[in-house]
Amino acid sequence: MKVLVGSMTHESNMFTPIHTKIEDFEISFGDEMIAKMHSKDIFESEGIELIPTICADGSARGYIERSAFDYICDHIIDGVEKNKNDIDGIFLFLHGASHVIDLWGDSGEHYILEKIREIVGFEIPIAVVMDPHGNVTKRFTELANIVRCYRESPHTDKVQTYRKVAGMLIDLLKNKRSIHPEYVRVPILIGGERCVSAEEPLHSINQKLDECEKLDGIISASYHVGFAWADSHACCAAVIVVPSDEKYQDLAGKKAREIADFAFSKRECFRFTGNAMEMNKALETALSSKAKPVFITDSGDNTTAGALGFNTAILRQLLEKDDYQGKKVLVCAIHDPECVKFLSEKEDGKLVRFRLGVGIDEASSPVELYGRIKYRGIVAGNYNRSKNKGKIVTVAIDGKDLDIGIVDCVVSYCEIQQFEAANISIKDYDIIIVKQGYLFPELLEIAGLPIMSLTPGNTYQMTETFPYKTIFRPIFPVDKKFY
Repeated sequence: MKVLVGSMTHESNMFTPIHTKIEDFEISFGDEMIAKMHSKDIFESEGIELIPTICADGSARGYIERSAFDYICDHIIDGVEKNKNDIDGIFLFLHGASHVIDLWGDSGEHYILEKIREIVGFEIPIAVVMDPHGNVTKRFTELANIVRCYRESPHTDKVQTYRKVAGMLIDLLKNKRSIHPEYVRVPILIGGERCVSAEEPLHSINQKLDECEKLDGIISASYHVGFAWADSHACCAAVIVVPSDEKYQDLAGKKAREIADFAFSKRECFRFTGNAMEMNKALETALSSKAKPVFITDSGDNTTAGALGFNTAILRQLLEKDDYQGKKVLVCAIHDPECVKFLSEKEDGKLVRFRLGVGIDEASSPVELYGRIKYRGIVAGNYNRSKNKGKIVTVAIDGKDLDIGIVDCVVSYCEIQQFEAANISIKDYDIIIVKQGYLFPELLEIAGLPIMSLTPGNTYQMTETFPYKTIFRPIFPVDKKFY
């Protein structure tokens, strides 16, 4: 037997002014592409050959340019067309939060599934792994036989989910039957920072998903949080339950409705996890804390949700302070390619005047700085992405216990290896500011105190204030009344 595989990852933030080009994607083919599906050994153990198409990882940023999407989509569709007479199944990762300029319906994932079904019909089974921060529609589930997203946020069960879905597809190939997911829309649209799996109500929702999967006749149950920083008819939460056989289709629908009703009943319980604070309180709390290190997440400039890392809001806040109460502070990192280019031509250790901030909006307002180049390094991606995305220059600001990492590409410092690649030692600092929403697991583990600063920017956390025009209404928390 043969299974075709493909993958596209992108969170398209509608509030980010710069669109995503093809060069913004990390592209892999062949064996490298297959490795990123995390399931080669499972298929091979069953004598199944994998046919690679493309793995396109664009992480998160502005809407995708049509030419970039066409390049990715064409590789998948061409692979399906060329192998349509040989393949027995299709295994995909489709994040669910892509939005493409000048594409009907604007969702790249939905378009890909539609095109695949036009070629292979509905006889060949399709299994799809998704990120919970993706948007799903009923039509999407009609086009696939198995749909399941990660359960944990942050996504500590990513690999586990790939392998679980691979096992489901293999079983479907060996024991052919007609199944499709049951879908129930949940009119909730919130950011991931209000929906963390260790906290309520997602913890209880996940428990109900676990209970559902233990039932005879159910192979998968998942809660899709949705992607709040886009404006589309597909944007919302959803529950998807997959039966083991068509005779359990009604049971799957019943359980999906029950879980969806439970999630909606808990809508007022979705709150920011941990220590979420307005900017002034966040900084004052960090400066007065005895914990080390204190991590402050610049949540309005969260590059893992499509912001670009340009914001200087917290930096300007720090520059206004004369006293850091004996604390050593690191900002890591601010995205400014021109500044990196300028600093790359300067000598280490010598005082230099420079301008930091791209100035495309108020949040990214530039500041004039004076300091010494302290470290140089390379920008490493997170989640096993490229180990050399670009350059980072760290500058020690004269007269302040403040170091600033400046990068020439979009990145969030989520993992220890990224700081090491930048030649920065975390233990040297009392307070570290990073471009995230909730703090990622590796940093959370070593944090003396995590604080989420409710900063302005393209991922401002109060999504209910955004000027949505296309989402289906009513939806919580944009709307409070439901009829």
